[in-house]
Amino acid sequence: MNQYSDQGPYPWVNATSDQDQVDEHNPNPGAALEVPVGNAMPPSQSTVIPVLQPLNTFVDQHQHTVGMPGRSMLADGMQFTGNAVLRGPCSIAGLLEGNLIQDQGAEVSVVVTETGRVKGDITAQKISVMGQTDGVLDAGQGEVSLHDTARVQGIVRYGRLQVNGADLNATLERAAPLQTVR
Repeated sequence: MNQYSDQGPYPWVNATSDQDQVDEHNPNPGAALEVPVGNAMPPSQSTVIPVLQPLNTFVDQHQHTVGMPGRSMLADGMQFTGNAVLRGPCSIAGLLEGNLIQDQGAEVSVVVTETGRVKGDITAQKISVMGQTDGVLDAGQGEVSLHDTARVQGIVRYGRLQVNGADLNATLERAAPLQTVR
């Protein structure tokens, strides 16, 4: 005997109160469903539809564009052709045919995920590659990390380099350390 047999076919679905119980003969549109993580939503017999509420609806556009760096992402399955100037972190999971350039005065990190492919140059303070790149990876005095799933062709300029079993067919150029004035 199932411990939930008296609770209907979907025991993990709970209405907010006893008054708000959803009955298939008399649906209550004001009832809210609670579905624990890992369980599926019940079939659409109910008239209640879960709605996500925004956490913060007010965004100061001026502060967003001037004071705070924006995050950029090219999702898996997407393709972008062109150049982009970055002011904040960037993640590439799709196909980019073009160049990513760090804006003046910004310190940007770029991640090319396992599904990401870049045909062009990347200039950033920190570059991490798990996917494929064909072009110049220029971190200047910064750091380049090439993971075991990475396939890199072209030129890699770095201050610090970490290679973890990547397929590397590139010219490596270490940037000269900055001279300190005494």
